Amino acid sequence: MTRRPPRHSAIALLVLPLLVAACGGGDDDEPTSPAAEGEVEVIDNKFEPETIEVAIGDTVTWVFKGSVKHNVVGPGFTSKTQKDGTFERTFNSAGTVKYVCTIHPGMNGKVEVS
Repeated sequence: MTRRPPRHSAIALLVLPLLVAACGGGDDDEPTSPAAEGEVEVIDNKFEPETIEVAIGDTVTWVFKGSVKHNVVGPGFTSKTQKDGTFERTFNSAGTVKYVCTIHPGMNGKVEVS
C-alpha cells in the first residue's frame, strides 16, 4: 500500500513560490531596510550610504548598529564612541562635509549640503 501526501501539502508546494515572488523574494542586491531620509547607518565598518545629500537646515542622524563601537568625527562635531544609539548634526551651510570614524581607518563618509 502506497501512501500519498495529503492534498493540502501539494497545494502549499505549488502556491509557496508564487507568494515568495509576490513579496519580493529577498533580492540580496538591495538592502532589506533602506535608511530613512536624512539617516546614515553606522554598521560593519562602513557608513551606509557613504554620501548623503541634504538641504541647508536639515539634520542628519547617524544610527549605530552592529557589534563593534564606532564614532562620527567631522569639522566641528564629534559623536561619542558607541555601538548603538544615534548621533545628530544639523547642517546650516552649503558645501561638502567629510567625516570619518577615527577607530577604523578607511571608514569615511560625506554630507552634500545644498
